[in-house]
Amino acid sequence: MNAIATGTMSEALSLSLRSWPKEDPGSQSLPSKISRINAQKGSFRNITEESLEEEIRALEAGETHVKDEDATDEAQSAKGRREEIAAAREEIVKQVGRAQTESLFALDFVSLLLSKETPRQAELSMSPYLKQNAPMGSLGMDKMQEPPPLSDTETRDRDLVARGWKIGGLNSAADSLLQSATKLGQEMEQEARYWEQVLSVSEKGWSICRLPRERHTLGVRYGFAEGTLAAAEFKDRGLAALRRAGDGSITLDQGLSFSQPKAVRVRVQKNDTIIGTSTLPNILTEAEPSVEDLILRARNTIYEEELFHEITREARILANQGVRNPGSTIQIPTSEHQLVLVDLVQLDEALPQADITTSNTLAESIALSLRILLSYAHRQTLRRRSQPPPPITERKRPIPVHAILRPILSHLQHTASLSTLTDFLAALSHPLHSASLPFIASTATVSSLLDLSKSAKTTAKPQPPTVETLVETLSRPLESTTTITLPSSTTVTLKLRTHLGTTYELTSPPSSILSADLPPSMHFTSPSELRSYILYIVTLSIVSLVASYPPSASPESPNKDVATIGAGEIGWIPSLQVGELTKAFNKFGRSKLLIVEVGSGKLGLKWGWIDGKGENGAFEWKEEDGAPGKRKRDFGDVVQEAGKDG
Repeated sequence: MNAIATGTMSEALSLSLRSWPKEDPGSQSLPSKISRINAQKGSFRNITEESLEEEIRALEAGETHVKDEDATDEAQSAKGRREEIAAAREEIVKQVGRAQTESLFALDFVSLLLSKETPRQAELSMSPYLKQNAPMGSLGMDKMQEPPPLSDTETRDRDLVARGWKIGGLNSAADSLLQSATKLGQEMEQEARYWEQVLSVSEKGWSICRLPRERHTLGVRYGFAEGTLAAAEFKDRGLAALRRAGDGSITLDQGLSFSQPKAVRVRVQKNDTIIGTSTLPNILTEAEPSVEDLILRARNTIYEEELFHEITREARILANQGVRNPGSTIQIPTSEHQLVLVDLVQLDEALPQADITTSNTLAESIALSLRILLSYAHRQTLRRRSQPPPPITERKRPIPVHAILRPILSHLQHTASLSTLTDFLAALSHPLHSASLPFIASTATVSSLLDLSKSAKTTAKPQPPTVETLVETLSRPLESTTTITLPSSTTVTLKLRTHLGTTYELTSPPSSILSADLPPSMHFTSPSELRSYILYIVTLSIVSLVASYPPSASPESPNKDVATIGAGEIGWIPSLQVGELTKAFNKFGRSKLLIVEVGSGKLGLKWGWIDGKGENGAFEWKEEDGAPGKRKRDFGDVVQEAGKDG
């Protein structure tokens, strides 16, 4: 219990069992009272006699209305005052430190100045830093006398000099302004000339853009974005900077990718002799080229280099077709003794030009076809890029090889094969016509151009441009049909199909008189085999024609009365050996042998008795005998002569 109650309830007395607290002896000290006064009333500056008297009167009147809010505000204001006092104290300390530093600097300055006169005394007041870095007596002083007053003449001269300097300065400033204005005018003219040429380049259709690594420099893009990944270096080289020269004109800066103008040259070589070449632009005779000409020349150079790059890649996969790439020249065979040479040459060198011949036309056609096919390949690449890409796989996609040489090679092979076949049939027809035997060969090339024009008129679906469709049509395998009418009036059809090699298909009607000896269709890949087979069927046709002659009758009189034919005489009968016929004479008991020999450019007949007794005969028609004005004996007359019993 803290307290014990004694006496009655009305007179309760409370006694504490704890010790009575003693008064703090320091609470009545002067510092303690000053701190309590500062905490209650604030600083002594705010305490006046009038405020104390007013507070005493208020306490006596019982008007004590000190509120908690006022106490809180006073506490906050007291805290703010303490912070202000602390900040002011720090500022005073800084200022005192600064004043001390400046006074030390002044002391060092005066000490160093006096060190020249009294070094020992001055050294005592120097700072250690000054003693280490400044030698004694390095700073001195001297008293200058005041100059004497100037005379009126000297004052006037000085005014004139000052005025001259002022006028000279104004004149120099005026000259500088005039020079700046002149330079600014020249700069404006150069800038106007530069932008005028840039606008001219843009109006010509060239794409103007900023350089990727020089955002403040304009460039022109003249490359081809449709090149394959294998020709990425040509895409990167298709951008050049348009820099301003000293006179304001444009200079084309191609950087490290600059190369001399080049072009693809096509030549035709026959028996190691150049007989034709394509035309190349001669830049050596051109005048000073403009910016547009330089851009066009750079564009053409990149195009030609990419073209040669692509046909070099394609030539590697055409080795089985006879295409060779020794060094920097591509060799394309067109016939046994003729080659087409393709190379890349610089235009700034003098190159020999061949005379205008038919081979020049061939070279020009091939060069033009190469460029058209590369443009077609660019369009095909652009069309593939515009389509949804295939699924992503781990396998690396192969870089496609453009078909540029293959269509040209197919056309050359087809033309050479057709020309060889035509020459062979012409050489074969001359001796047959000289012998009055019918032989007709007509050739027709199957073309899809008519079908293309019809489909373009009738198809309502969206189709590729006509130019692309035309190139695609001309790039398809070629086909030609040759109809041959044999001496026996039998007609056979020969089809030539060329796609990296020519195949031949010869068909004969099943109702012909040679159907028993000939299959309905024969296929060949070798021209020599085809020629041998044509000679074979011509021989069979002539043999069947001779076998159809009546005995002792000629083709001019096939309806000779049988009563006039010798007794027991029969006609020619084909034997098992190709090209041989026999004829029996019953009255003699002997037989004759007739041999038909058909070759390229000749037709021959040989006859004689099989037993070797009697005279033998022979007759031959040659190719030159079929020329106009030269006509030898008819074939029927020779057969009639061979069939006599004499």
